Amino acid sequence: MTATDYQGSANRAKATFFFGLAVLLSLLYYSVLSRQQTGWPELAALLAATLAALAFDYVKVGQFLTTLGKQEAVQASHELAIQRALTATLKWPLLKKLFETELLTLYYAFFAKHREPHVRPNDNVFDYSAASNAHDVFLFVALSQLPFLPFVHIVIEQHKGPGPAWIITALTLWSVIWYLAQVEAARHRPIELGRTEVKYRFGLMWAADIPLTTIRSARRIEVDEELDGAGMFLSPLGSKKNVMLEFGSPIQFKGPYGLHKRRQRAAISVDDPAYFLRQLALNGVATH
Repeated sequence: MTATDYQGSANRAKATFFFGLAVLLSLLYYSVLSRQQTGWPELAALLAATLAALAFDYVKVGQFLTTLGKQEAVQASHELAIQRALTATLKWPLLKKLFETELLTLYYAFFAKHREPHVRPNDNVFDYSAASNAHDVFLFVALSQLPFLPFVHIVIEQHKGPGPAWIITALTLWSVIWYLAQVEAARHRPIELGRTEVKYRFGLMWAADIPLTTIRSARRIEVDEELDGAGMFLSPLGSKKNVMLEFGSPIQFKGPYGLHKRRQRAAISVDDPAYFLRQLALNGVATH
């Protein structure tokens, strides 16, 4: 896909997303007005805050997409391009801390699919999405929630009012968007094996830069092997292509919203475990 094609697709995706968001907000205000849950001064203040938030999101999403395109043209990795684009768009550390996860979720859910994965030539890149159950999890979440959401919303609104109904609807829609972002992020953020470290990534959920010198051993996990999750990092395993890494000292796996886990072992999925183990062995890691 050329830069012009991507820009056109991204603009259409942005317009579609914000149009859908505007429709949902219009329905929210209609529910509030029909129940006369608030007075006009409060409604005017709420409407002003909503329009300001929409304008802020629209501008920042556009800036992020434009800056990311420029950064990917000069940066060596997708990860570095993303971080530089986030810093340039959000500018202040506090603003970045508050909106980084939201912006990345929107990017991967609605815009990343229009861009080819950014991979350097000769990288040892191991795809995770093809070997895991990320896509299946998204389909399960979407199909189990979206078809019934309108009916659930109507029932809650009739019995509890528009406030609780729209809170539940918003949280449900965001959970579906979040899982969609995981599927795309897993495709664009693969596991990378370098000369000094393994860059482990699983979507937007977990990340760790693992120095090769800390990997005490690596092996293939057998299909019928039962894993004891105590003291182990378990990435979402949904395939028969899993590898066990044992560390000489605990490795910190970072999650969203400040979550983290320190673990002595990790079970991860890669699309080619045999090649992954061979490359680890070539870099001095004991494999068996």
